[in-house]
Amino acid sequence: MKKHYYLHFFCFLILLNCGKEATERETISYTLTITSTTGGEVNSNGGYYTEGTQVSIQATPNAFYQFTGWSNGSTDNPLVITVNGNLNLRANFTKKSFPLNILTEGNGTVDEHILSSGKSTDYVAETQVQLSANAANGWTFSSWTGDINSEENPIELSINGTKTVLATFIENNTEEPQGVVLAADGPGDTYALITSVLAPGYNPIETPDCNHAAFGDHIDEVFDSALDQFVFQFHIHPSPDNDRCINFDRQRNEIKTYDQSPENLLGRQNETVVYAWKFKLAEGFQSSPKFTHIHQLKSVGGAFSSMPMYTLTTRKSTPDRLELRYAETDQQITLAQTDIAPLINRWIAVRETIQYSTNGQYTIELTDALSEEVLFNYTSENSVNWRPDAEFVRPKWGVYRSLIYAEDLRDEIVRFADFQIIELP
Repeated sequence: MKKHYYLHFFCFLILLNCGKEATERETISYTLTITSTTGGEVNSNGGYYTEGTQVSIQATPNAFYQFTGWSNGSTDNPLVITVNGNLNLRANFTKKSFPLNILTEGNGTVDEHILSSGKSTDYVAETQVQLSANAANGWTFSSWTGDINSEENPIELSINGTKTVLATFIENNTEEPQGVVLAADGPGDTYALITSVLAPGYNPIETPDCNHAAFGDHIDEVFDSALDQFVFQFHIHPSPDNDRCINFDRQRNEIKTYDQSPENLLGRQNETVVYAWKFKLAEGFQSSPKFTHIHQLKSVGGAFSSMPMYTLTTRKSTPDRLELRYAETDQQITLAQTDIAPLINRWIAVRETIQYSTNGQYTIELTDALSEEVLFNYTSENSVNWRPDAEFVRPKWGVYRSLIYAEDLRDEIVRFADFQIIELP
């Protein structure tokens, strides 16, 4: 009887224990941990869930970011998971990438320089990009249009979406402006022609007519067969010509621009001006051992206005020579010189370019007007081409020579043609 009792009791304990284990299995819980990378957030950080619980998780990206998937490999969003064990789950976000389309119009290129972030095929959102436009030779950058409108170069652009930018280049005007031209047009009214161009209504001519009226006009026009055109002749005589009946140790027959001339004939500070002309020295041309100027650039205003800045002068020497003279203030130096013989009895074309500044460029070149052979040239990249208190600079052409050694001189006729003054942009 007792054996049966113990057997029943033992079976009861076994059944009771099995019931407890079943109850414990039914209430088991697991930990769900939810995190996210930079660029977004999730609607839950997780928690403790009973086995078998279904949880819905939503990933939301920040501006300029996109959701790329969960750490378990799923890309569902929202994601529904069934909790059947401890789980660490991460939402992954990456920055969006946007294309930057660079277009060009004209002849040039655009450099892209990353100021922040990185670059792949497209640009990561919020990347700062610097665009630099590089014009090809003969072209000039004009403007940016499209998703940015600017004439600045370089520019900075923030990539916050697909961008298209057009860089426009314009071709330079390769034809130099003609400027103002004084060209002979045939005998008669020569003074009127010169005045109409260099100082309309005024007097840009400095001749020795006052003391030598019997000769007539000291500047006239003739036809030149070598150039096949009319040219100017400047006449000068050791006696009785002088300097406008003012100075008698020298003589002058020149044309000029001055304060009554049109504005575009006056050299102002920071302007770049081209002076071009032709001249011909006759066979047997005689120079003074002191000076025989055929061209000057004179500064007007300030303490040094009496001294030309640049002078093209001939001088009696061994051999006779042509000199380019320069004065920064009131003292002249010779910048370059050449034997004058190769310049005699041929038409010489002169092109002189000057940048009127305290740190300016200057260049002059003399060539054979027919063969274009270079006979003389000089260039300076850094010259003082503007004097203190100067108002403007004016050119002069003609014959201005010393009479100190008049016995070395003769009657001369110097021909000039095609005076041209061009203000460069």
